[in-house]
Amino acid sequence: MEFRIGDCSSLELAKIYGTPLYVYDKIMILQRIKELKEAFPNVQICYAVKANSNPEILKLIAAEGLGADCSNRIELEYARRAGFDMSKCIFTSVNPKNEDLEKALELDVLINLDDISIFKRLVKIGTPDKICFRINPGFGKGKFPGIVVGGHGTKFGMNEDLTLEAFKLAKSFGVKRFGIHMMTGSCVLNEEYFEELTLVIQDIVERLEKTLDIKFESIDIGGGLGVPYEKHERKLNLKSIGDKISIIYKHPAKLIMEPGRFIVAESGTLLTEVTTIKNNFIGIDAGMSTLLRPALYGAYHPIILANNTEAEFVQEINIVGPICENTDFFAKNRAMPKINEGDILAIQVVGAYGFVMASQYNGILRPAEVLVEHSEHKLIRERELI
Repeated sequence: MEFRIGDCSSLELAKIYGTPLYVYDKIMILQRIKELKEAFPNVQICYAVKANSNPEILKLIAAEGLGADCSNRIELEYARRAGFDMSKCIFTSVNPKNEDLEKALELDVLINLDDISIFKRLVKIGTPDKICFRINPGFGKGKFPGIVVGGHGTKFGMNEDLTLEAFKLAKSFGVKRFGIHMMTGSCVLNEEYFEELTLVIQDIVERLEKTLDIKFESIDIGGGLGVPYEKHERKLNLKSIGDKISIIYKHPAKLIMEPGRFIVAESGTLLTEVTTIKNNFIGIDAGMSTLLRPALYGAYHPIILANNTEAEFVQEINIVGPICENTDFFAKNRAMPKINEGDILAIQVVGAYGFVMASQYNGILRPAEVLVEHSEHKLIRERELI
């Protein structure tokens, strides 16, 4: 049986649009948004644009009423053009340029700053009505060290003492409305971790409010909701997380979350053609410039033979790309069926941090992107040309 995306044949999609090809299932994206809304009915959900910034996907998410979490002026403009309600959007940047700060002020989004020094630059441009600061609570979690963004040795956020000084400085400049942000890691599948974050930030808020004589209007616990990539990993029980957070969250401030991966990751498939078979190496036309995560983190992605999903595993092979780097691996010693040149492989769970991390290294041009809805499909980004 051939692999299908929605109700579309993956082989037919590969034939029509060529390979390598990113394909996204619209219905799956909508389902993940529905799950989030049902699990967190009183939470402001801001989609992390960095996960997947294709304009058509952003329009789809904006139409569902979510806000956007943006990292720089480019993502802010993406969000504006896609139709996001900018009053629901947040700007969280590490080492922003003044142009980024200017854009955030222009669009009147919630500005969340990573360091007190950035606030000093900001007020030379303009003073916002409301400001948010990012705190590093001293711990973090993530599937790989590279996506842990809290704790010792990370470049993100301020410790509590410096955060206190930042809010004091903001008060001295006449800022009267405040928010606080904490994002410590990505792709977390430990449900208790989100409860811990909520409790920790409430404790911090209580101390800051008492010391500073202020009240926070928003408390942002970031993103980090993981999805399973490997067979042994268990899908998060989102409803359980939401129920527990609703019980332990006592503060009147608006609670904000910034899921990215959870919304789009599982919707995405990378279709790639087998070009070369060399001993136990299977060469494909996608490379680390097409999907970086395996080379960057050693990340695991499920890979199936799209020509026949029911074929038995008969060999252990290495799946590699055409890039002149020995890190250009998608799988090492992976159990797979018999594979022939010209076959199509489907690399799964690539909807987040897939195309957005693609490059033109080795002159490999970035692939096309297609959106599938049941049996319908449309091109949402053309393949790059030389």
